[in-house]
Amino acid sequence: MTTHRIAMLTLLAALAAGAAAANQDPYGPQGGGNQQGQYGQESQGYGPGQYEDDWNESDNWYDEQANDGPGGYDGYDGNRDYDDQDRAPAVDVGFFYGALSPYGEWVRHPYYGWVWFPRNVRAGWRPYSLGRWVESDYGWTWVSYERFGWATYHYGRWAWDRYVGWLWVPGTDWAPAWVAWQQGNGYIGWAPLPPAVGFDLRMGIQLGGFSLSFGIAPRNYAFVEERRFLDTRIGGYIVPEARNVTIIHNTTNITNYTVVDNRVINHGVPVERVERVTGRRAQRMRIAAASAPGNTVVERDVVRIYRPAETKLQSVKVAERNNAGLRRVAKPGKAARADSPAQVSPQRPEAQQPKEKKGSGVQIPVAPRVPPAPPKVNERQFEREQQELKAKQQKQQQSLQQTQRREKAQVSSEAPKPGKGKAAGAEQGEPQQAAEGKAQKAPKADAQEVQKRHAAELEEQKVLRERTAEQLKNRQQLQRQAAQATAAEQAKEKGQAQVQPPKQKQGGKAKAADATAEPKKQKNPKQKDPKDQDDQKPPTGV
Repeated sequence: MTTHRIAMLTLLAALAAGAAAANQDPYGPQGGGNQQGQYGQESQGYGPGQYEDDWNESDNWYDEQANDGPGGYDGYDGNRDYDDQDRAPAVDVGFFYGALSPYGEWVRHPYYGWVWFPRNVRAGWRPYSLGRWVESDYGWTWVSYERFGWATYHYGRWAWDRYVGWLWVPGTDWAPAWVAWQQGNGYIGWAPLPPAVGFDLRMGIQLGGFSLSFGIAPRNYAFVEERRFLDTRIGGYIVPEARNVTIIHNTTNITNYTVVDNRVINHGVPVERVERVTGRRAQRMRIAAASAPGNTVVERDVVRIYRPAETKLQSVKVAERNNAGLRRVAKPGKAARADSPAQVSPQRPEAQQPKEKKGSGVQIPVAPRVPPAPPKVNERQFEREQQELKAKQQKQQQSLQQTQRREKAQVSSEAPKPGKGKAAGAEQGEPQQAAEGKAQKAPKADAQEVQKRHAAELEEQKVLRERTAEQLKNRQQLQRQAAQATAAEQAKEKGQAQVQPPKQKQGGKAKAADATAEPKKQKNPKQKDPKDQDDQKPPTGV
């Protein structure tokens, strides 16, 4: 009897423990130490005191991860990083050159080669912001509202450059989206995978020593509240980038790509968690091919995304190199290479130093535009873009201030007021004054931590404001250079067409005309013949 009673008590204890575990939220606020992502990497976690020695000094570390140098175009020896310096973009990136030229500019990066960035986009634009997320038979799929999205969000990688900003590096492996995921504390964030991350259809994501948790800068993430994740205009709910330096500490990397039947599946965010938080069912969509490039089309339960033929993808010469991953990962505090500049160029000062208003003197090769791209620039459009950027930055500043005021008020309301009621510990004979001090210790620590977080966010916002404004000016200057290159290319083609002699028809009349033609008179080299103009028409009958 006693044996049966012990067995029954053991069974009841096991059931109680199982019920308690089931009631826990497996996707609740995360962070802290030693949490693992899909690829076995520790999350960035959260630890008090990290703001002073991490975010204030790690900016160059992230730039070096992306650019393998002090940052940007002038941190390289261009002849050693990118081997095909003189190769034309049409040869390097194939059909992507003409397909994306109407929507942006092609520039040659010293390491990545020919890369692309969009023109005439909204202020503060970032990849994966103008569109929505849908659950499909390929996992989480980005539905872009931009005409170039079929290429830039499903092929290749995005690199962040201190001088220009976001740059698209071409690739030929298709996925529903190429992003890293972070989740925790009520937020979901995604960031474009950098060029350092490769992919192989047989083995999946290839990191090659790159850390998804520590290698992607907080500013590269777009964070939204979980409850907004299924919104069709999710870009309007992205929190100000300056807050990323604190949000990232309470999230965990959940990036998870698999390959099923030669299809890339983007798992990442748990669907059940999203449905529970949003109170909506995530409709499972089916991916189908669109007949022509352009906006992604959603028809009931079908998402149509253009996918070029394999023969077109084969024209991308840099595909094999880029798909494998450009793995040059710098280490914090790494000494400068013997054959590279020992310090940042004077035209590119450190992030927290004042920047020159005249812009950088770095010479960046820019490719001419391809019709139907506009051959000229619109200076009024440039002015509007600068005004819109200032307005957006002002709005983000106000939003950040409001958030910080709410957090301060919340901490103040949670702090116990002295002199009211018995403090914890007083009933056990502990002096009232000591008990009150112990009760106020935790709220005081919280207030100090909030103050640190707010200081880090304000500092980040200041850096981002300066950089974003400078990057906009630099991109506009590159657009001017692209227009000049286009005009030069058109003049060159026109000159070559005029230099070539018109072809004569084969026949007796043409030979007779040549025989009876009068010899031309000798001209004075200083005298201009009005007939010898650039717009002279070819002979009739040709």
